[in-house]
Amino acid sequence: GTVFHSSAWLSTAAKMLHFDATIIGVFNNSDLIGGCSFYREDLFHFYKKGTTEVTLSPYGGFVIANPKRFNIRESEAREHEIITLILKKIQTLNLSNVVLTNSPGLVDIRPLTLNGWKETVKYCYIFPLSCTIEESLSKKIRWSINKAEKAGIVVRQKWDKDLYWDLTLNTYSKQGKQPPFSRELLFAFLETIENNRCGDMWIAETASGDGAAAEIFIWDPHMAYRWSAASHTDYQDTGAPTLLLYEIMKHAQKKGFKKFNMMAANTPQFAKFISGFYPDLLPYYSVQKIRGIYRIPGVIRSV
Repeated sequence: GTVFHSSAWLSTAAKMLHFDATIIGVFNNSDLIGGCSFYREDLFHFYKKGTTEVTLSPYGGFVIANPKRFNIRESEAREHEIITLILKKIQTLNLSNVVLTNSPGLVDIRPLTLNGWKETVKYCYIFPLSCTIEESLSKKIRWSINKAEKAGIVVRQKWDKDLYWDLTLNTYSKQGKQPPFSRELLFAFLETIENNRCGDMWIAETASGDGAAAEIFIWDPHMAYRWSAASHTDYQDTGAPTLLLYEIMKHAQKKGFKKFNMMAANTPQFAKFISGFYPDLLPYYSVQKIRGIYRIPGVIRSV
């Protein structure tokens, strides 16, 4: 599982977005051996949706405990059995449409596709922090880091919610857009992150103390995640965003994390930047099940 499967995260998202958080557990006697988390929304009395695709929550879906003592055949059979039991439970919820975007940890989706679920392949960038970071960077990234250091950019850990929101507004305004999330939702997640000590905010400042860029990276026992980033248009050419990410990666390595999920691979302009750090490109899977066509007098609705 991931930090996005945690009860604290689920309850925050459900409360702020007015969804119902659903957690399905599979037990072997008293041992929890697998599960699935998603959000439920009743759009109409005849249309009920289950989804993990909510704002600022990239993953959800299945979680499988896989003891190392099992061989490959036993592990596959056990995992398939757990997923099948979850699917049977989901079926009893009478959901019209279910969309589950799973974390990269779920590599075997055969139990879903064989049961009529449609899959979509997505991608993320995962950097192995076991390597020497400096030796894994492209020339362009190293040049950008040097440029930021010469410009006097300073990176430090600092919680400043208002500054982060201002940078977010600036990031989207240069594209002629509004942020896809509200200030209230962002702040609610930041409070959850702080209270549960599962993340930090880092800021890159100019020599005069202006906020040039900021990032929030979060973690769970398995890896760290580049959850959110924002920067000011006026300081894009200083190299501040590059230096900021570089320093966060070094910090995550010092904290003992073995992997850093840099995400961003599904958005071309972000992927171009992140790929300069030479991370590994890994797939993850979104699966969907639609319950057919609902017929209402005078109307046919595909759901």
